[in-house]
Amino acid sequence: MVINIKHFIITIIAIFLSLGIGIFVGVIIDSQQLFIEQQKVLVSQIEEGFDGFKQKNYELMSKLEKYREDNERKDKFLDIVYYDLCQNSLNGLNIMTIDMFTENDYFDVEEIFNNTKINKIIKVNIPKVRDDHIEDIVKTLKSNLNIESQYENGSKIANSEKIYSKTLIKSNSTLPFYLRKMDHVNYKGDIYSNIDFIILIDDGFNINNQSYTFVRKEFINLINNSNIPLMAVEKSNTTHSCISFYKEHGISTVDNVDTKLGQIAMLMILKGKKGHFGEKVTADSLIPKDILSFDVN
Repeated sequence: MVINIKHFIITIIAIFLSLGIGIFVGVIIDSQQLFIEQQKVLVSQIEEGFDGFKQKNYELMSKLEKYREDNERKDKFLDIVYYDLCQNSLNGLNIMTIDMFTENDYFDVEEIFNNTKINKIIKVNIPKVRDDHIEDIVKTLKSNLNIESQYENGSKIANSEKIYSKTLIKSNSTLPFYLRKMDHVNYKGDIYSNIDFIILIDDGFNINNQSYTFVRKEFINLINNSNIPLMAVEKSNTTHSCISFYKEHGISTVDNVDTKLGQIAMLMILKGKKGHFGEKVTADSLIPKDILSFDVN
């Protein structure tokens, strides 16, 4: 029997083709198994990582809760100190607040004194005015300087405004009258009370402008000539800080008066402490260092 070479070749091809198909199927099956094993390993790693993440999250939450409890205790302590200062430090004081070019809602110091025994709060506001208005204020203050100079030289002055200005530097009780009559200055409160302390509230508006700087300096001079102690305060989030300006003029400052610590520092200044307190680089310390030994009675 003669074998046809064509059939022989076809048979060989079929054998190798079957072998190739078998190998291919085997590889696919083995690859699927390998893929499944890899998936299991990956899932296991994810589960382990998730367990670790849960443990880490638990630890962080525990620390956060501890910090929260610590902050609550600190807040309670600050509330006690603040309350004692409010109740025992400010009996019968007449305080004037002067808002230097701030918005109406910048900071209301009167809210801080709601629980105190302050006698009166007099509020003065120099709003953010037009350039011509600030120049009017500058002229008024410069005229006061000229008046004082005439007195120093012994010149005769008959003008009632000049007499008034001379009286201003003799008695602090006349300062409210002077401020009340100034143009572009809003005055609210009693004008017949002696002022025990003045709080300048300043957000640093146009702090580098010559006219605004002049007004600030002359208000400081008016207050100093009236022998009234003063401080300057600003909020912690003020864009343009004014603290350096007031430090240069030897005025005690608080740069975070919108916080409880800042309000405590402010109250302690009212009680007689001096310095520069707050959170910014211009502060000497957060609050007066002897707060625990400070006599609040």
